Amino acid sequence: MKTFFKVAGVGAFLFGAHLYYHKETPAEFVQRVRHYFLVKKQAYGDLKTAQKAFSTAMAELKAQLPELQEAISDLQRDIDEARFQIQPRIDEINKYTDKIKKS
Repeated sequence: MKTFFKVAGVGAFLFGAHLYYHKETPAEFVQRVRHYFLVKKQAYGDLKTAQKAFSTAMAELKAQLPELQEAISDLQRDIDEARFQIQPRIDEINKYTDKIKKS
């Protein structure tokens, strides 16, 4: 029982020293701590909301990924086809430019 009173006394002394150092009343201390925890609780709620939104967006992206890959492959095929059609003309232009450079 003596140990309990010693610990309680030391705790009360340290709490009093803390209040004196920060120049605040016990009510101000309680209000400040309460506000701190309310802010942290709100931040945690915001984090959970953001995490849910991120998970939803990631799921939507994964669902649309096959369509995106198909569109990319179609685009690459069109680019290759256009390059195939243009390449003879580019070769002809290069041939004439080489001829001009040599003259």
